[in-house]
Amino acid sequence: MCYLYAVVAAALLAACHATKAIRIDAPVSAEVTYDQARGRYDLYRVRLRAGGETASGKLLRPRQGGGPFPAVLLNDGRELNSAALDFLPPEFGDVVVLSLDYPEGVPNEIDPLTVLLQSDRIGRELRRIPRLFSLGGAYLTQRADVDSLRVAMVVTSFAVPFGVRAAAEDKRFRNVGLIYGAGDLGAVLEANLTLKPRFLRSVAAWFFSQLYDEFDPSLYVARISPRPVIMVNGRDDRQMPVQAVRALYTAASEPKTIIWLTTGHLSPTNTPLIRALVDTTLARLPVLQRGLP
Repeated sequence: MCYLYAVVAAALLAACHATKAIRIDAPVSAEVTYDQARGRYDLYRVRLRAGGETASGKLLRPRQGGGPFPAVLLNDGRELNSAALDFLPPEFGDVVVLSLDYPEGVPNEIDPLTVLLQSDRIGRELRRIPRLFSLGGAYLTQRADVDSLRVAMVVTSFAVPFGVRAAAEDKRFRNVGLIYGAGDLGAVLEANLTLKPRFLRSVAAWFFSQLYDEFDPSLYVARISPRPVIMVNGRDDRQMPVQAVRALYTAASEPKTIIWLTTGHLSPTNTPLIRALVDTTLARLPVLQRGLP
């Protein structure tokens, strides 16, 4: 599973490379190009630059009204990139939504051999993701049609560790929604490994946990407080064990909420589930309430 091996790759170099500051405070240079109409929203392609980082993505905004609107940075799995906006429901209120593409150097699929042979390159790219999320937050807050005090982040599965790290450092994200995320990444890895005989999974999970424990979102999620954290998880999600989900929830400080759905893990092709998850999360983020139908 790319989410797990990506985290492992990032942590392999944790002790070897200094980490840049995550929050980006420099003014954002933005190239914005109109793409198409989508219902009562307009879709734009954006390219952002600031603080030595560059990111591309997509932005949806209500066609009518000049705002200021609440806004959300929405990021899902590596497979979707900014196409995560394609899975928003036809009506999600008067809200501006931005989704960014991941660095091109992060492959869609990462196997253990790739981690070992290309860990340096992959690790560098993964370490950029929290900064790219901060870049997105900086851009949203400087838009004239966005209320800078009503910016939220919603991240799913692969994006959860990076989103938690970004939100812990960047207080521009006033609310944070975590969909299908978990702490205790050793338990998550063991649940996803297919090594045989089975005892090798525990051994491998323990070994890798020594390397990537410092990348566990449980270490940073408490720093989001007093901003609200909303978690949405599936009771039948075998890829994110219940005890690992509860580890992340327990580590978070108040105010926090967890919502359990009777679902399995998220698939990029499961459009109805994606929309249900996004609807469930957006409807519970306080900063968006006046912008939602």
